[in-house]
Amino acid sequence: MGNLRTGHLVEGAIWLSLCLFLYAYSFEFDKNIEIYKFGATAWPRSIILLIAIAALGQLFQHWKYGDIGSSNAMQAANVDDAEEAAHEAHHESLGWYLSTFALLVIPFAYMRVPDWIAAWLGAGGSTLHILRVVCAVILVGLFLTQVKRNMMGAMLTLPLFFAALLEDMGFYSLAPIFIVGVMFLFGETRPKPMLAIMALIYGLLMALFVKILFVGLPVGNIRPFYDFGSWVVTVLQ
Repeated sequence: MGNLRTGHLVEGAIWLSLCLFLYAYSFEFDKNIEIYKFGATAWPRSIILLIAIAALGQLFQHWKYGDIGSSNAMQAANVDDAEEAAHEAHHESLGWYLSTFALLVIPFAYMRVPDWIAAWLGAGGSTLHILRVVCAVILVGLFLTQVKRNMMGAMLTLPLFFAALLEDMGFYSLAPIFIVGVMFLFGETRPKPMLAIMALIYGLLMALFVKILFVGLPVGNIRPFYDFGSWVVTVLQ
């Protein structure tokens, strides 16, 4: 096994399992697009492939060099006691990996659990939308309770959770929350700078995609998110 430790194998298995799941899920929206010959899954699958290659590359590095290859980078961060903080946070323990895995399950739970409950109840339409909103609120609550305990896991989960909610809640409603969430996870906690930066980035995204490129971003399927997204598009166009 070379210089591989259990932690290296668990981490690699989590990333590769995630890639396999995402690749299998991509068949659900594998459709032809008139203006793009490679279809709807080309870019998502390209990103999945890059993640898998990065995971395998990291496993190879650990197999050949162990933790020595990353020690120089850790020494550079040692001025701020980052290495000691990582050890104190048990980032190399099995419990931390299990916690990270549990966080990563949250987005996929949202994509499946409401449909399972709706099928069990024989419900659809507005009832399914209510189930999705209730499920989203519960899962967001679970996510928030784990943020301070596992910041790294939250960083990995947030983009996936954003993508999972995108179809139902819409880009226009979720983007401000996502931007603020990213800033918080990277250590920014001052309300005024966070709001100012969020407004600037959100405004630039709206100007680029809606006013300049005329790209149809998801408006959402559930009210009031759909109404808000439609209103933003109407105002900007």
